[in-house]
Amino acid sequence: MGQRTLRNGTECCFSCPESRAPNPELRTPCPESRIPCPGGRMNWTTWKKRLGLERHIHTGRFVAPTFALDLEPGFVAAARLSPSKRELRSVGVRELPVGALAPSANKANVTDSKALRRAIAEVSERVGNVGGKLGLLIPDVAARVALLQFEAFPDNHGQAETLVLWKMREYLPYAPEEARLSFQVLAKQPGSVEILGVAVRNSVLAEYEAVMEGINGGPALVLPASVALLPLLPEEAGGQLLLHLCPGALTAVVVASNRMRYWRTRPLEGDGLTNLEEVAREAVRVLATCQDNLGVQVQNVWYCARPPQDPEVDGALAAALGRELRPLQADFIPGAALPSEEREVFDHFGMPFAGLVANQS
Repeated sequence: MGQRTLRNGTECCFSCPESRAPNPELRTPCPESRIPCPGGRMNWTTWKKRLGLERHIHTGRFVAPTFALDLEPGFVAAARLSPSKRELRSVGVRELPVGALAPSANKANVTDSKALRRAIAEVSERVGNVGGKLGLLIPDVAARVALLQFEAFPDNHGQAETLVLWKMREYLPYAPEEARLSFQVLAKQPGSVEILGVAVRNSVLAEYEAVMEGINGGPALVLPASVALLPLLPEEAGGQLLLHLCPGALTAVVVASNRMRYWRTRPLEGDGLTNLEEVAREAVRVLATCQDNLGVQVQNVWYCARPPQDPEVDGALAAALGRELRPLQADFIPGAALPSEEREVFDHFGMPFAGLVANQS
């Protein structure tokens, strides 16, 4: 995923204020919704290659955090990570009061900063934040993602950014000038350039940065939560569908022939059981779109629900799709070093953290 490089050497998916430097070398891009990617497990190195991070526009290296926070409606999860050993050292979760975090692309997200800060402090103390680079995972709903097509694309980054923002305006429920934009060249050939664009409203990202104030110097890496799951997808030639169900949203990602072809986040009111029919319809709609519009035949459906859903939800999804739901897992054992009481927490909430340590970089 493209990042913008900060002056202190850290990077984030969405640029922090100090990254808006006049020097073009300090202003680099980033991606997210409907994407090209690969299909055996993708580590960050493989994933970056598929996204073109080593070709075309350079977007900086992936920053492997040693401490990560995952903010979602209903819970805050935290993990102490050892990227070099590809393992989690500690993981914890704290419940959030209903309504304390209300993800939105264009409205205030943090409605009870006191409760959110308290949960962050408690879970950080629980897992033992010993410093180091901080990774922040934000709800998918807070970002807008688009796969954009151009006949030609400028080499000048400033001109490219202006062009991408102009084309992304139809995806934004706010004025384009209010967006923090990241983008990535995914594919480039004569007469056709494919761009992955991700935008977050300045005021929305500022809210998340504010509740991180005083924690390890602020985030070194910011990603929508579903992006952190991508390195766990197998590298397969056939079409794959990832369904990520969290409180308040269902994200569907389709990967085929080493390219991410589709990304859609559907906001939900309540949990999966409350929205059982809507969740099933959405999953079926994604399958139909991939087959009819993209020509992609999905062979495997990977499923990650956080927290785990009522069996009725999983059964209804599988029945509606006519496919087995395969639990998304790592092909290594990131929780091997965890105390037994934390392994269940990892199984229920920590799969995005596994994605963060999926590669030793």
